[in-house]
Amino acid sequence: FHSKDKIMKRRNLLSSLSVLTALSLFGAGSAYAADIYPSKPLLTIVPFSAGGGNDILLRIMGKYAEKHLGQTLTIDNKPGAGGQIGWTLLSKAKPDGYTIGAASLPSMIMIKELRKNVPFSMDDFTFIAAVQSDPIVWVVNEDSPYTTAADFIKAAKIKTLNVAGDGPQSNVQLQHLIAEKDLGIKTNFVPFNGSGKALTALMGKKVDLCASTLSAAQKQLGNGLKILVVFADQSAASAPTAKEAFGKDIAPAGAAIRGICAPKGLSPEVLTKLENGIKGICEDPDFIAETKKLKLDIGFKNAQETQRIVSQTSKLVSENKNLF
Repeated sequence: FHSKDKIMKRRNLLSSLSVLTALSLFGAGSAYAADIYPSKPLLTIVPFSAGGGNDILLRIMGKYAEKHLGQTLTIDNKPGAGGQIGWTLLSKAKPDGYTIGAASLPSMIMIKELRKNVPFSMDDFTFIAAVQSDPIVWVVNEDSPYTTAADFIKAAKIKTLNVAGDGPQSNVQLQHLIAEKDLGIKTNFVPFNGSGKALTALMGKKVDLCASTLSAAQKQLGNGLKILVVFADQSAASAPTAKEAFGKDIAPAGAAIRGICAPKGLSPEVLTKLENGIKGICEDPDFIAETKKLKLDIGFKNAQETQRIVSQTSKLVSENKNLF
């Protein structure tokens, strides 16, 4: 019996050692898995069709992703319902860092604020970084009778003027409605599917003015158009800010802030790696040169700064949603 007792003790000891070894290996394996993230391409959901502002930005970033993130970006366009379909899919994805997507403010906030039964909230996302700012501008034909933004306001107080713009319920229309409220005017807003089509209507002289994103307007400046005012804190394309044009600040709530977000629940380690990788892309000289050619205003903001922008924009949208 004494011999059997020794054997049993030895077996128990070996069993305990096996368990401890397994636990140790599991812990080491988990740490190892975190260290090597990302180990496969990142599925990147763009809630819009190919060729739009968000799609173009993400595809350019994708060229430099392997260099700075260690993996490529697999762009997956999921258009529909103004972005609602794609953002819904992203919000329900596994928060392991292998599914990320385009963040676009204030568009995703407006979907939640202006629609019923939207199956996601802003709290369903982790905002990793803001990359590009694209403010809203007022554009006219070069031979327009309105040579300044003040001229347009003066005329709008006398008669109803037609304004083309992306819409309805777009960030472009939001900015225009805020400007109308603050400047004491009312225009006839004519919605088009995108700033490009709205600018085409302006060039065809079917409307008096176009409210557009700056990036879209700059592409058409060689076609007989000029920018009257930019709704931003800094002037652009030789156009004055709202403060300079009207003598008063107008909140730039409609400016498209584009960046990267992911489903809520990312580990701090994964968030840091994504944040640092995106920062590296934004500071890459080749990326900067390429985006400058396209006149994209690139300015990296980290996760904390981006979340602050989300909160500020949410407040502005909530305060002005009754304008629609």
